Amino acid sequence: MPKRILSLAALILSLALAVPSHAGISPYARLEYGFNGLAMDEPNARISQNETQLRADGFPADFEKIGPGMGPSASLGLWLFPAFRVGATYSTLRSYREHRLHVPGAFWGEDIDLTMTEIGAEAAVRVRRFGGLTLGGNVASGKAKLVDGFTIEDSGGNYYEDSVSEGTVRTYGAFVGFDQTNAAGVAGFVRLGYQHRDAGSLPMRGTFSDGSTTVAFTDQSVGLDYSGVYFRIGVGFDLVR
Repeated sequence: MPKRILSLAALILSLALAVPSHAGISPYARLEYGFNGLAMDEPNARISQNETQLRADGFPADFEKIGPGMGPSASLGLWLFPAFRVGATYSTLRSYREHRLHVPGAFWGEDIDLTMTEIGAEAAVRVRRFGGLTLGGNVASGKAKLVDGFTIEDSGGNYYEDSVSEGTVRTYGAFVGFDQTNAAGVAGFVRLGYQHRDAGSLPMRGTFSDGSTTVAFTDQSVGLDYSGVYFRIGVGFDLVR
């Protein structure tokens, strides 16, 4: 399925670049930026467990859960009819959390770096008489990645673990928004949607050190769910509208 999605996106992109604009078919481009909510129930449960254990051991732990991902998105395609368009899409997002705990004689730290990159295709309908009300959806091939680093330093020694988990996942979603184009062809829009991106447990590779010996290992990550509501604002261009 991911290969079919990439082939479809490549076909749409080539048509958008090659087809000359006329009254019926014309190219469009959109560039946007926004935030994406991330479900991440299992990673957040692990953060809560670490916090609870540290507090039980007498440490003043207070860690933030994983926050929304931020990043840009872009699309390029064709208006096939005055109110209907199809296009190839690209998007990327990142969410980063840094947890630190310093007490006399001890240090505890963790870095969580989550990214998702998607390439796919979209279709949308725009109703100009309703202020450019736009309804659409998309399907994409996503590459999910988690980089996780963990460190403990105390009287017993220095310990650390670094790991990378990554894999591919099919993603899909729907959105509603307002998209308007002026006489010069410049467009502005806002978009609210939901994207399903449940990557599940991904293959993990990493290293562990007890301060004297370093060992490589492989494992599976906790379940990673990048699904969530997103909001984006952007600009674009319609060659002929």
